[in-house]
Amino acid sequence: MQYVRERTRILAAVSHDLKTPITRLRLRTELLTDTEVQSKFAKDLEEMEAMVAATLDLTRELNNLEPLQNIDLMALLESLQADAEELGHTVTIAPATLRPVRAYPQSLKRCLANLLDNAVKYGKEARVVVEEAGDQLRVSVADDGPGIPESELDKVCEPFYRVEASRNRSTGGAGLGLSIARSSVRAHGGDLLLRNRPEGGFEAVVVLPRVL
Repeated sequence: MQYVRERTRILAAVSHDLKTPITRLRLRTELLTDTEVQSKFAKDLEEMEAMVAATLDLTRELNNLEPLQNIDLMALLESLQADAEELGHTVTIAPATLRPVRAYPQSLKRCLANLLDNAVKYGKEARVVVEEAGDQLRVSVADDGPGIPESELDKVCEPFYRVEASRNRSTGGAGLGLSIARSSVRAHGGDLLLRNRPEGGFEAVVVLPRVL
């Protein structure tokens, strides 16, 4: 465990230190007079910034120091819905009346934000359903995208893993969204279930315990 913590600390430090040279490169890119070259540099820098941001998010999940709080889950989802709609995405949430859930606020927000981002990126829209089942709370995020090959479902939560057939670099991201989501859910004592929907599309289900 000490080995993992040390490697995580180093990864976080390197990722943080990369932010400054990336900012300098972006400023220098803006001075280029060749618009085609400028566009290529800008695209590469955007990808690097996304990778750094995602890596820092992952290290935060692995070193979570947040206090537990009672969270209004529907209010959290509605705020993420509003954020997505500002960017022109479609997110629908089935109405539900829920008791507050005990959770790590920022960690849970990162988890759900990543799942919604995946759904709108690969499936055009996200449909969210929240259900209480005994001592569990289940949050389903479904889309109508290409799904993931069955043989890859056990691998997609590994850091930086990509399913090239449907989730490649042309869509952006660093291959860390599902890793961050799973780390968050497991820190809450739950799990992240992934499946291809029989009618088409993909579904990620966050299963949280009612009491931590």
